[in-house]
Amino acid sequence: MIKLAAFDVDGTLRERDYLPESTRSALRKLKEKGVALAICTGRSEFELVALREELGIDWAVSCNGSHIGYRGTTVAGTPFPKKLIQSWLTLAEAQGHEVLLYAGDSMYLNRADAPRFRQAQLEIGFLEPTVLSEERWASIPDIYQCIVYCEAHEQEAYTSLADGDLYVHRWRPWAVDFNPRGMNKAVGLKRLLEHLSLAPEETAAFGDGLNDLEMMALVGNAIVMGNGCDELKALATFVTKSLREDGIAHAVDHLERTSAI
Repeated sequence: MIKLAAFDVDGTLRERDYLPESTRSALRKLKEKGVALAICTGRSEFELVALREELGIDWAVSCNGSHIGYRGTTVAGTPFPKKLIQSWLTLAEAQGHEVLLYAGDSMYLNRADAPRFRQAQLEIGFLEPTVLSEERWASIPDIYQCIVYCEAHEQEAYTSLADGDLYVHRWRPWAVDFNPRGMNKAVGLKRLLEHLSLAPEETAAFGDGLNDLEMMALVGNAIVMGNGCDELKALATFVTKSLREDGIAHAVDHLERTSAI
C-alpha cells in the first residue's frame, strides 16, 4: 500500500498559475486514505509556501533533493561549502553571468541587471529574489542550489571549482542547476522516507521532466504525466493523462482501482 505520494511541481501539479480543481480533489482523497503528501521539486522551499499551504502538503523535498522541510521549517539539508559559493560569485562577476542562489527560506540574485533571469521568470515563474551586493557575500545563509545563467560551454568553469561530485541539470540552453555532492530528487526523497520510516515500495512519485528520472527509478509506483518526456515514460509503472487533462486525478483513480491506496 502507498503511504506517501511525492509530486513534482512544474508540469505536474501546476503550469504557471494553472492548477486544476481536480488536482485539489485528488490530493484531498489521498489524505483521506491516510497517504502523506510531499512536494519534490527543483524549486526552493521559499517558492513553495503558498502552494504547499493551499494544497495541505506538509513535506517538501526542494532544491533537487538538497533541502527537506516540514511546513516551512528545515528538517535536513546538504548545503554547498560557503567558500564555493563565494568563488562562484567571483567568477560570475568576472564573466558577467547571472547567478540565482536558493537558501532554505530565501532567494538571492547576484545582480539587478539580469535579463536571462527575467526571461526565466516570464517563462516558468519565479518569486522576486533579494539582490545580493558583494559586501553581503560572506554573510549569506546556507545555499542548497545554484542556478547559473550561462551557455553549456561556459559551465565547466564553475564545475571545476567544486570539490567532489555535483548534480548538474541543464534546463535551458542558457541556464543550469547545480546541487551539492551528487544530490538529486531521489537522494532527498530517500532521506525523507528514512526520516518517516517508510520504504520506497510504499511511495508513489508523480513527475514529467528529466530531473525526475532518479526519483522514478527509486519508488514502487512511478506515475508519469502524459505531458512528460519519453525518457521518463520508459520508467513509468503508469502513464497518466496530461496536467491539463486532469492527469493527477486520473492517476489517483487508477491507484484506487488497483487497491494501491
